[in-house]
Amino acid sequence: MGPSNEHSSGHRNNFDLLRLFAACQVMLSHAWSWLHLGDSLNGTAVFNLLFSVPGVAIFFVISGFLVTDSYIRSSSAASFFVKRSLRIFPALFVNIAVMELALLVTGGLNVTGILQYLSYFTVYILTAARIWAVYFTYEPYTMSGFYGASDPSGVLWTLTVELTFYLTLPMLLEIWRRWKRAGALVVAVAGLGSWVMAQHFNITDKYNPFLSVTVGPTFWIFSMGVLARLYWNRVSKIFEGKLLWWLATHLAITWWVAGTSAAFISINNAAPADAFRIAVLAGLVLSAAYSFPRPNLLRGQDLSYGIYLYHMLVMHTLIAIGWVGHWWLWIAEPVGTVALAALSWTLIEKPAMKLRSSLVARRLSVA
Repeated sequence: MGPSNEHSSGHRNNFDLLRLFAACQVMLSHAWSWLHLGDSLNGTAVFNLLFSVPGVAIFFVISGFLVTDSYIRSSSAASFFVKRSLRIFPALFVNIAVMELALLVTGGLNVTGILQYLSYFTVYILTAARIWAVYFTYEPYTMSGFYGASDPSGVLWTLTVELTFYLTLPMLLEIWRRWKRAGALVVAVAGLGSWVMAQHFNITDKYNPFLSVTVGPTFWIFSMGVLARLYWNRVSKIFEGKLLWWLATHLAITWWVAGTSAAFISINNAAPADAFRIAVLAGLVLSAAYSFPRPNLLRGQDLSYGIYLYHMLVMHTLIAIGWVGHWWLWIAEPVGTVALAALSWTLIEKPAMKLRSSLVARRLSVA
């Protein structure tokens, strides 16, 4: 597999800004619910706008596009997996270690044996799925102590979905490399099958909690980004410079369904109305990425991953203290989260990305 720019989508885009927006949407929507900061605003225009742009769906569309681009441009499958691993696992390792330590010192963790706990911790790190770690090893949480029965790692299920997407995508793209149209058709059929599956399995499904945290029921969202990337040289004109049109369409639909059961976009049940709105949202995301690009606005600082990883730990700490429902939590929650995200970026993620670039450059020089 050689580097290829045949379908290159270019690097002048706003994807970093969009990831930051998505991370902030997830943080604020969780603060709205968990900290009871939005109780008085439920059903208002603010509610409709905030929950019409679900950050998780935005992340999945962006991942579908950019991870596909990364695989196409990678020199080998091994290079692709090294790059993905160095982006995900270092920060994830530290995040889980911090959460586990917080539980340990506050009476929420029961370490019955070092080897047993290490096996649990290893599975947890490799899969980002506590449910899998517990199933294959043991349950170390006491559900008591400072944090009680709350789970500071409540958002990590999406990383499990991401990891299974990374494992699935290369197989689909290798088909696409050999048979372009047939490969794209396979991706489309897989996306349709995923959407059908999502009608029966979602993250709250009591019948199959393991399948629900894989890419299976959510690949239909990723596939929108994947297909857009594979055909970007043909479809880019639909998105580039068309941000106002896509935004107007999205806002019009949001206004139309305001006050109805469709006002809240759910990626879990994948009802036809939700699927349609997410498809429009995917178009808005891609248009926003390539309309009025400002790639240097963040000056290379990417706090989105850290915000996503740490906002629930900050939130559950505030809840455990008893601070809920206060207006100033709209400030305290983001400030605490961004501070931890900045530390994660500076001390963990940025060095890991430099190592990734160094390894890729060394491999190319040897080749």
